[in-house]
Amino acid sequence: MGYALEVVRFLAMLCCGLALTVGPLARAQYPSAPQIFKDGTAVVVEDYASLPLSSVTTGTYPPPINYASQLGRVNFLRSEPANAPLSGSRFFVNDMNRFLYILNKTDKTFAVYINFETLFPNFVNSETVGDWSCGLLTFAFDPNYASSGKFYTVHIEDPSKNISAVPTNGTLPGFDVTGYTTTAPVNPPAGSVLRQAVLVEWTDTNIDNATFEGTARELLRIGFNGYLHPLGDLIFDPLAAPGSADYGNLYLAVGDGGSGETSGIEHPTPQRLDALQGKILRITPDITLRTNDALSANGRYRIPTTGPAPNPFVSLNLSGLKPEIFSYGHRNPHRLSWDPVSNKLIACEIGLESWEEVNFITTGANYGWAEREGIEQVFVCNCTTNWLTGSRVSPPIPFPNPDTLTVTGLVAAVTPVYPVAEYSHQEGDAMSSGFVYRGSLMPGLNGKFIFGDITTARLFYCNLSEMIAASEGTRTNVAPIHELQVVYNGTKQRLFDVVAAGYSQKGGNSSGRLPGYVPATNRNDPYGVPYGYGRADIRLAMDGDGELYILSKADGMIRKLVAEVSPPTIQSVTVTNGVTKLTWTSISNNTYRVQFSLSLTSPNWTNLTGDVSAIGSSSSKTDAASTGVRFYRVLQLP
Repeated sequence: MGYALEVVRFLAMLCCGLALTVGPLARAQYPSAPQIFKDGTAVVVEDYASLPLSSVTTGTYPPPINYASQLGRVNFLRSEPANAPLSGSRFFVNDMNRFLYILNKTDKTFAVYINFETLFPNFVNSETVGDWSCGLLTFAFDPNYASSGKFYTVHIEDPSKNISAVPTNGTLPGFDVTGYTTTAPVNPPAGSVLRQAVLVEWTDTNIDNATFEGTARELLRIGFNGYLHPLGDLIFDPLAAPGSADYGNLYLAVGDGGSGETSGIEHPTPQRLDALQGKILRITPDITLRTNDALSANGRYRIPTTGPAPNPFVSLNLSGLKPEIFSYGHRNPHRLSWDPVSNKLIACEIGLESWEEVNFITTGANYGWAEREGIEQVFVCNCTTNWLTGSRVSPPIPFPNPDTLTVTGLVAAVTPVYPVAEYSHQEGDAMSSGFVYRGSLMPGLNGKFIFGDITTARLFYCNLSEMIAASEGTRTNVAPIHELQVVYNGTKQRLFDVVAAGYSQKGGNSSGRLPGYVPATNRNDPYGVPYGYGRADIRLAMDGDGELYILSKADGMIRKLVAEVSPPTIQSVTVTNGVTKLTWTSISNNTYRVQFSLSLTSPNWTNLTGDVSAIGSSSSKTDAASTGVRFYRVLQLP
């Protein structure tokens, strides 16, 4: 009896009993049904740390815990630079409600490092619908942090409070507020201002302990028309060594503040080069680093204006030009990551009503918003086509030809840059953060871009090579996206359900529903199973070793991806007394089906009687076959 074992293994890797995404995809219209499914690849997720319970302020401080709301608005986890003295023993984590924490890696305890709400009088946090982007948003360590103690934070202030924005130090005695002054807000060129994002540089004079002692200075204050899409993320170029042109340059992911989805005078803001909103900016906080570069208008930072790679628009003759702009035409590039192997700066960008985007960021590029969403034209107006893309209008509106946009200040029309990966709102609601995996715990995922959906908590991956190929192709070519299965406590589960159970266990809403409403979770998942309402509100984080974590605000948890389980792979085929035994890799509580065919060229496969329910990482099935050649494959059932 012949078995063609290597061929069988190959088939087992490909055939997992679920629809596979093929590509590169070439679609130019909104799909009528979900397109992304699990391909059998799974990640093992374990609880790592539980945040202290927290709630937004509703009039009293400290506020009582609201068990019907999010229980810990964890937004980022970051490692200190590897040469910092305590980087091996701790993480820094922020809770948007107010706290920058130090997380002890050994006992998983949290210590408050800075309480922003008690320092900044105009600080605002909120969890109401449409106002989720308030509080302590993000932080980043200076590349020279181990020597300088410098790091950067972004928090949100409410200018309508009309209180002095100068911080106090009553709850942080080591904070020297002497000489701290605010900067004039850089407001959008049109419309009112409801929120301000404040970028602060901190200098801790002793990073060998868990308390802050030192000074701070305000670098930049940006005004926004609305409550959404503020300054969401900060990043330094990890490949820029001291002395290089990009060393010490800070990249800022600035949303449009909701301006692009209005139909009035605010709408063009993301396309305007005299506005900071809807842009990725590049600045140099250390004004002593490259003294030939221009100072900012407020004198607090420099702008790369000289050298081999200045900011792209610094020589443009335009009234009100903002030379800080690195790229433009963004809606909400709320998360940035930088893969040091491929040297790709990647933005996860939340869309409006149709498409979620992954973009490669390049200098001077126009990413289309608010005239493009995903690979389509988008319509924002007071009409029947409001917020719809061209393929969703009835009758559909053809894509513009030529594909160009007119930008004030630029002589030639501009062709937008399109996503390297995208998914529709048939799959979820809002793009989470993502990283190219370079760790050691999941070798099979090395070189894959792993990301998620905020509300549904679905996890996805793309092959980086296919993303790079898509970036060099046509508008309609995007990298295929695959869904990762999640194994938690030894069983395959939806991450949404894991978060919902964690929320309930911490005392959350007894109805079992997660807080918040979004249409994506008020329906079935792509496999027909109801979600059960609410926002899991997940983000991904990467530590200094390249390992990945999942942060979920609903239950205030940090979980770690600790292993990968590939699609079923046949490990051995043995024949004893005419009985064939197949053994393959498996996931506990998953169901597998073994099939055989008499020829690899035949489209017909026959099921062996009796599916196998796995109870461990390895499963087997026997076949008392008749004489002759049989080829086997193993399917993982939904």
